[in-house]
Amino acid sequence: MANGLTYARKTDSTESTKQLAETLAPYLHPGDVVVLSGDLGAGKTQFVQGVAAGLGVSAQVTSPTFNILLEYHDGRIPLYHFDLYRLDDADELENTGYYDVIDADGVSFIEWGEKFPGALPYGYLEVRILVTPEGGRRIIAHALGNRARQLLTVWASLSKTTANAGGFILPGGAPMTTGSIPPIRVEDASVSAGETAFDTDGDAGRASRDA
Repeated sequence: MANGLTYARKTDSTESTKQLAETLAPYLHPGDVVVLSGDLGAGKTQFVQGVAAGLGVSAQVTSPTFNILLEYHDGRIPLYHFDLYRLDDADELENTGYYDVIDADGVSFIEWGEKFPGALPYGYLEVRILVTPEGGRRIIAHALGNRARQLLTVWASLSKTTANAGGFILPGGAPMTTGSIPPIRVEDASVSAGETAFDTDGDAGRASRDA
């Protein structure tokens, strides 16, 4: 994780991880891509379950390990959940519809996307989930590209104060509408003990796939 904006947060249970993920959902737009990394059992699918709840998905969200792709269309926007663990070669992505889906009408969550860095889009949000010695989770989110940076800035600024609340409130008390992402500066992001939000090197993304 070399360039862009990075945000770190600790959770102490499965439910708190899902709650944190749920706070991301209102700010997701069609075309957003989130790459999830972490060891087996770290909680990648649980993170997607939290996002799905925030999007209003009523279907049960399960791991797509054997399906490669599972789709959910009953939420605010379509949710596409990839698991690339069982793929051995990037050429296999073509048969899954991967390239069409990540440019489609919903948000794509990709587990094990780091296996094929050349297939990742120019801009995306990377979420790394680490297991702590205490059994909790350390979640490190990193933005590559302008859109992902904008998304992460808002999420980092607001998630800690709204994980257990019913709405998302902008600084100054103005309500935030779904799909509206204000130009909050990085230094305005609200962080506290155990959390960090810092800009490492501007908006540089990873141009790893030809348009």
